[in-house]
Parts: sequence; structure tokens; C-alpha cells
Amino acid sequence: MKLQKSVVIENFREMIRKKTVSYEDMDRADAVEFAAFRALIPERFPHLWEAAEYREIGRGGMLFTVKGRSDAKPSVLMAHYDVVPADQDGWTCDPFGAEMKDGRIYGRGTLDTKGTLLSIVTAVDQALSEGWIPKNDLYLSFGAEEETHGDTCAEIVETLKNENIRPAFVLDEGGAVIPEGVPGLKKKLAMVGIAEKGTANYMLTVRDAGGHAATPPKHTAVGRLARAAVRIEEHPFPARLSAPVRKMFKELASEANPVVGAAFSNIGLFEPGVKILAPHLGPTFNAMVRSTAAVVIFEGASAFNVLPDKAAMGVNVRILPGETKESVLAYLKKVVADPKVSVELIDGTDPTPVSDIDCEEWQLLKRAAKETWPDAGFGPYMLNGGTDSRFYSEIADHIYKFTPMEMTAAERKTVHGANESISIDNLLTCVRFYGRLVREL
Repeated sequence: MKLQKSVVIENFREMIRKKTVSYEDMDRADAVEFAAFRALIPERFPHLWEAAEYREIGRGGMLFTVKGRSDAKPSVLMAHYDVVPADQDGWTCDPFGAEMKDGRIYGRGTLDTKGTLLSIVTAVDQALSEGWIPKNDLYLSFGAEEETHGDTCAEIVETLKNENIRPAFVLDEGGAVIPEGVPGLKKKLAMVGIAEKGTANYMLTVRDAGGHAATPPKHTAVGRLARAAVRIEEHPFPARLSAPVRKMFKELASEANPVVGAAFSNIGLFEPGVKILAPHLGPTFNAMVRSTAAVVIFEGASAFNVLPDKAAMGVNVRILPGETKESVLAYLKKVVADPKVSVELIDGTDPTPVSDIDCEEWQLLKRAAKETWPDAGFGPYMLNGGTDSRFYSEIADHIYKFTPMEMTAAERKTVHGANESISIDNLLTCVRFYGRLVREL
């Protein structure tokens, strides 16, 4: 695939300069900036714009249809162009300036996920310019409300559903190429999400008489909530090896030395030890083997001398496959064990189905990854976060979550943080990955 490096870089920098920040209240979002981003496609990717049918769906959702030689096994490539606010302390440059320094481009969205979107449209535009026609219909699905769990992608999926389109292959953001590997296998790995945890929010509330802080009761409303928070943290959800994690160990067994490979192949025999070690192997591994609860909101009185008549605590739970929002609610009530603490489910989604890896769709993804990173292993895992691709579970069985970039632990921490950036080499490699992949679709 022949790339004009300078053109790719400038197209990307223009995307980063667009302040497509989404908020829980999307009326706060700058519609002009979102429209300016969408206008970059016809302006800078003319072959895609001319060849594809384009539809704008919902609040800024972009759906491109590139007709293939067949409509029997359509594919969907996904990304989102909305970004989180860039108001974190620590930025050393303009987060929307697309500054280039030391071979990197800095800005909000470079990793999450304008880099992916740029790579997709560049690869498809380049292929179309060379006379390529996909084997099957290809859909490019770009959301504008992913960061705020909005309805854009759900509306795109509903559109495809109404047209009786059932994708054979869906690829969205998710895992990445991680240089440090996983515990027991210190080797560069391309990790692909085949399922994602559910996400649910719970509000714990205590109502009391209130009063003056000079004469407090034995347990104040805030005190009861504090005790509930401690109980939740000291009684984590039970650890277990879910189906995606078992598949991960099985697939990675071939990448390990004989001793570690044998252990991975028979991970069920070592499950008790894995459960014990999980909390000591870091938060990422621990989250792979259990549902996790995080206290994220705490509200009480606004003055030192006032006993609040109401105190509230928000808890975010990431739900392991095999559990549900309702089973988590029952567990939290059991752990808190205080009738004066009300536990309520506010909103959430259950875990997604687990996508198959014994299929041609998995193999074509593996081939593209191996050609791009020949020295990296390749395996499935379970995504701890949430993506727009969860909506596609309604119409597709083979949904994979993979950000085709090499990301160190330090780089991954800049996602939603300060100084988010991507190396130019990494960006160009991402474009080449999609260039290989689309030729197989």
C-alpha cells in the first residue's frame, strides 16, 4: 500500500483540530465543530465520498456503504469521532493544536479514536483509488456520542436492522498491541476483545433526621455510607474464569514456552491459584477475573456543622459475563447488609455475548495482524470498558474489539488523560493494517 506520509499526517492533524467534545448534555456540544469534522471526508477523501452511499444518522452518526461484489457477508468497520473534554491538569500543549514533537502528534482523540477513524478512511480511499472493489458490502460506522453512551450507534444499528442487514464481521476499538504482554507471557501481544463487561451504576442512599453536628447520633447518614463503601471494597465480587478469559489462555498457550504453555492449556486446573493471585497481578488482570465495583460519587451536607438528612453514594460496577445488573444489585445489598442503606440500580447494560474465534472472521483478522506485527502474539481477551460495538450484538455474531496500534502502559494512561498522543510511525502502521484488512473483506 503506497502512502503519502505528509498527506496522511496533515489529514489527521485537521481531524484533531476539530473540537468534537461530547458531554452528557449534548446540547453543550459544539455542533459547528462536529459538522466541520464531517466535512473533512468529502474534502480530503474523494474516492470514498464518490464511491460510497453516505447517510447521516441521529446526532452526527456517519454511515458509509461501499457496495461489494456480494451482499452475502457484509462487514462493518467502526470508530467514533467524539472525544472527552481536555480539561485535565498536565497538558503541556494545546489539546486541539495537533502539535508535532519528537515524532509524535499530540491532541485529544489521537488514540481514542480519531487515529483509528483516519486509518480506516485512508485505507479505504486509497484502495478505491486503485480500482479495488470489496468482496462483500462494506459499512463504515462512525459514532458521535460514544464517550457519553449516547444513541447514535444504536440508531445506526436500528437502520441496518430495518434493512435486514446482518454483518458477518464487525471491528471496533478495544484491545491493542501491548509490548509488555500478560502475566506469564512477557511477549508483545495483539489482544482482541471478544466480549465486553456490562456497565451499571448504582446509587446508595441513607435518609436521616439531620440536625446539628454538635449532637450526632451513633451513626450519621454519611457514616453509614462510609461503612457501606468499606464493606463493598473489602468484599469484592468472587473471582472466576469466564469464557473469554479461558479462550485467552487457550489461544496464548501456543505463544508460550512449553511449561507456561501447558499451564495455559490447562488453566482450569490452576483456577484456584489464579483467583488467589489475581489481586496481586495488577488492577487490569484482577478486573479480567471478577466484576469490579468503584465508589465514584459521595454526597452529604455542604457545611461542617450540619448533619445531612440525606447522603448518597454512587457506585460504578463492571459486570463479568455470567452475571447481570440484577444479580449485582442483589450482591451489593447482601454485602452492605444495612436496612437503612437503600441500594438502587440507576442504569446500565449487561455483558455482551462472547464472539466466536473458531471461524474465518477471526482468522482474517489474525492474518492482518500477523502481517503487520509479525513478532507479536495474537489472542482474545475480555474488554473491561464499554464500546459502541455492544449495540451490534443485536444483529451480528462476530464482533471484535481491537485498536490496531502498539500502545505502552504509559500511552494507554493518556487516553482520557493529559498529553494524549500517537507516534507518526504508529499511525502509519495502523493505516497499513486496515489496508491489509479491507483487501480481505
